[in-house]
Amino acid sequence: MRSTVAEYPKPVETHAPEVIINPDEALGRLKHGNAIFARGGASMALPSWTRINELAGGQKPFAIIVGCSDSRVPPELVFDCTLGELFVVRVAGSNVSREGLGSILYAVEHLGAPLIVVMGHTKCGAVGAAVDVVTKHSHLHGALFDMALPIVPAVLEAQAKSPVDLQDAAIRQNVHDTAERLKSADHILSERIASGRLKIVSACYSLSTAQVEFNV
Repeated sequence: MRSTVAEYPKPVETHAPEVIINPDEALGRLKHGNAIFARGGASMALPSWTRINELAGGQKPFAIIVGCSDSRVPPELVFDCTLGELFVVRVAGSNVSREGLGSILYAVEHLGAPLIVVMGHTKCGAVGAAVDVVTKHSHLHGALFDMALPIVPAVLEAQAKSPVDLQDAAIRQNVHDTAERLKSADHILSERIASGRLKIVSACYSLSTAQVEFNV
């Protein structure tokens, strides 16, 4: 009699990812991984149990991704990465709270991550809500207002430039401004940037093309 228990594929034996310590190399790895993903491919196999056990002893991510909570934008898939390669901080609207900054500082100071990417995405609902607050005086209650409030300055800044698509312009302005603020948010970050050990960039993921545009 055949077992009714589903048989799942065993993890494929893979080598530990190369440790990348140069910010430009890290950025190149993300660009290469996104190009693979945007073509509909995926080069990363499931991690082996050996690799899983290695990671239980410590992690060495090559990049920090500050991104939106949107279910359509998982950084590990978008950049064709596997376990232990990305340190991800996600919140709707790609904003950075004090707690988020603490997470980023931990990854930079204690894990040695050389790159921070603040990534938004097209049709972001959190930014759309902030746009409605500015243009339609819509009312958000409680924590929803708290979520949208940090994005309002970016909306106003984008609006002053009279863009064709205010929401798209605000999405890009928001991640750009967040990345710029991070550069001076803590001496750990500013000192590593000055010494060339850290780079902070902004980016925008397109839901329609699956491509990431950097330095927006």
